Amino acid sequence: MDNKNEEILTNKEIDELSVYLRNGETDIKEQRESVEDIKLSKNDIVSNEGGSLNYSRDSNSTASNYFNLSDYASWRTVIEKNFPNLLLAAEVGASQYGQLLIKDISNPCAIALIDVPSAGKTITLNLFSKFDKSLTLDNFTPASFVSQAANVKTEKLKDVDLLPKVRNKVLIIRDLAPLFGLRDDDLLKSMGILTRVLDGEGLELHAGVHGSRGYSGDYSFMFLAASTPIAPKVFKLMGNLGSRLFFLHLRSERKSEETLASQLVITSWKQKQQISQEATNSFLGNLWASYPNGIEWDKTKDPKDCLLIISRCANLLSKLRGSINVWKEDYGNHEEYSYQEPVIEMPDRISQILYNLTRGHALISGRTNIDYDDLGIVINITFDSAALSRSRLFRLLIKNGGQITSDEVVSKINCSKPTALKEIEILKVLGLVDVKDSEFSIPGRPVKIAILKEELSWFISEECQFILKAIEEYYGGVLRQEEQGK
Repeated sequence: MDNKNEEILTNKEIDELSVYLRNGETDIKEQRESVEDIKLSKNDIVSNEGGSLNYSRDSNSTASNYFNLSDYASWRTVIEKNFPNLLLAAEVGASQYGQLLIKDISNPCAIALIDVPSAGKTITLNLFSKFDKSLTLDNFTPASFVSQAANVKTEKLKDVDLLPKVRNKVLIIRDLAPLFGLRDDDLLKSMGILTRVLDGEGLELHAGVHGSRGYSGDYSFMFLAASTPIAPKVFKLMGNLGSRLFFLHLRSERKSEETLASQLVITSWKQKQQISQEATNSFLGNLWASYPNGIEWDKTKDPKDCLLIISRCANLLSKLRGSINVWKEDYGNHEEYSYQEPVIEMPDRISQILYNLTRGHALISGRTNIDYDDLGIVINITFDSAALSRSRLFRLLIKNGGQITSDEVVSKINCSKPTALKEIEILKVLGLVDVKDSEFSIPGRPVKIAILKEELSWFISEECQFILKAIEEYYGGVLRQEEQGK
């Protein structure tokens, strides 16, 4: 921005402008013009160099007023500049808020971000924690939705119940790992409550102290959480109950020693988080200002090709996260795998929730109909919403053109041969692959070939590969190939 045209505002004017923008008293066009035309202070600068909005701040500044970027492109620029590896997760989070504005959506969508500690999960959740449609907790127990605490009077329980507080909001849980780490009996009880609440129809309980109490009707909300990697037993339990949780693996890349050393002196993640949080608040605030009464979605305008892809993803995920027990039987001269009949949910609910998620993403992107740009997050959530071993194996399978041997599984996901054979057998039992013996198989050292079922062949088609490649490029290569060992 030309210094000759520089306009310096007083602190009072800065405060008034910040309040004005946060309250949504100007439309998106006016805010964009403000971004282009006004320099807030000597140390807080918004420019439009290179055709995109840039935000800079002098390290010696003590001012606390951040200019709030309003539209999707501007918000995305801020997130990409400050946390490029979290851009996909941030868009998934924002899509949860987009769903709140679509009137016909009554199914809660529950998404948990998964990765190892210090991978950026909490940073992502903090982007949304200050928005007035958020209710943020560090952790929780599902029993808090409708409290039955014996040490609280019955007439006071409604003041501590969580369910009415989260109605028509996004419940953010910074750490879901303590819930998944409960003893089996407690985990089963807690997941049963969470499963019912995520139907969006309320929750009614009965206990000896307070008797029957609860809520019924439309108690829809969205759920956004974070957790460290989840144990297989949790997926098994959720599969038996009818899982309502969906997952997105961040797959954060480990930094080099040089990068770690340099960020100690030149990177302030707190400052980056504050800038990104301010931009997120403004972006979502303007979204609400644009649709103060919500939006009636015209489903007839959504392309049929996109709807078919969503249904394919739902059908795949219903099988991929099916509940099954597989074990090995020793028959003396040979061994065989035995298994119980898998519990595979119907894909109807999954299909609806994935469709709602694409609509939420379309809305935050400035559209009132879905298109191919919304499908990348759905495909990745589909692949990630199953046990990690299955998710990794299926990704390898489609990257390998729909066919993979047990020896390739051993080398690419660094597991033992018995584990590779077992995982291939699981995919077979779930109806995802056909399995045959390799010509290199010998007695005592079997080599199996897994071949993707014909009805799932779309996932190795050029169309699917194009979407996956496009989403990888769009999000700056954050979705790396599984064979890189993450």
